[in-house]
Amino acid sequence: MKKLLVILSALALLCGCSPKLYNNIKADSVPASHPDYAVIYFYRPGGFVQTPYTVHLGDQPVFRSKNKAKAAVKVETPGEYEIWAATESRESIVLKVEPGQEYYVKTITKFGVALWRPLIELMAPQAGKADWDAIR
Repeated sequence: MKKLLVILSALALLCGCSPKLYNNIKADSVPASHPDYAVIYFYRPGGFVQTPYTVHLGDQPVFRSKNKAKAAVKVETPGEYEIWAATESRESIVLKVEPGQEYYVKTITKFGVALWRPLIELMAPQAGKADWDAIR
């Protein structure tokens, strides 16, 4: 049953049947703040650990977390969203998204039993913007 749900969800995404909640934006073309939507800035600074993983916003993959990577996502529908990733274990935070706001989400790794595990942190706006701007 679970496999069927996954397959049906994938088909809905492929045919464009899912509701338009958020859009990926190229890092070099991030729009200015706007009262009608929020922007979530995902990033991962450089580091020793090279283990990449996929970060999801709700059920949608939105960012491939790897060293010195960043992406912005425009969220057009306000509400609570789970931001999550998984390697050997699942890490998640819940973010209440409001129009006109900007959020900075830092994605790094922490040591696990067999693999490195994701670590997702909501950053203070000033610290997050400084980190985001430092990634080239």
